[in-house]
Amino acid sequence: MRGKRFYNPLVISRKVLASIILGVAGVLIMTWRIARIPAHVVVINQSGVTLQRVSIDTSGGRIDLGVMNNGEARRISVDPTETVRLSFHGKADHAWRSPEPLTAGQSLVLYVTPEDHVEARNRIGSFVR
Repeated sequence: MRGKRFYNPLVISRKVLASIILGVAGVLIMTWRIARIPAHVVVINQSGVTLQRVSIDTSGGRIDLGVMNNGEARRISVDPTETVRLSFHGKADHAWRSPEPLTAGQSLVLYVTPEDHVEARNRIGSFVR
């Protein structure tokens, strides 16, 4: 039995070990980058009146959108956040708060309709569930 090599299942070749390390590193890098993708908030004024002092508050700060005419839309990018609050003055002062956090890469469309009602949808044409 001299010169014969036996296969040991516990030994991993360098090529396999390098592939495993590169795979794990790739997953970690992609997870880190995906968590940094901004979320998007779109505000569409369909109220029939001009909205004054429109702003969006997140845990990262306040973004002032200013005056929005009827039929106007604004799109902003924000960091993922636990809270989203839309405030404006239409027929009266109004504030709307999102019941759910805004995650990385998510789009939130806020329609301001007559009587200062806010409808939230996660994309154009669908309701947030």
